[in-house]
Amino acid sequence: MFNLKLDCMEKDIQRRNVIDVLRSMDVGAIEVFPIVQKPSVTNTLNARLYKEKAEGMAWKTKSDVKNMQFIVTRIAELPCLLR
Repeated sequence: MFNLKLDCMEKDIQRRNVIDVLRSMDVGAIEVFPIVQKPSVTNTLNARLYKEKAEGMAWKTKSDVKNMQFIVTRIAELPCLLR
């Protein structure tokens, strides 16, 4: 039963492009990914969103291992130091 639920979650996330989901998040928005997507989401946040970070976008993350979820919250825009 547990594996079936996880398989369904993986199939659902495969239909969403992680970078597009993260880019389109409004401040205060929360996206929940399956915990197995944590490395991909973390890598995207740390290594692929340079332009967005330079423009002041920021996110925070939380692992909810009990529920097998990786939670991403778009936090308030940071002041841009490059302007």
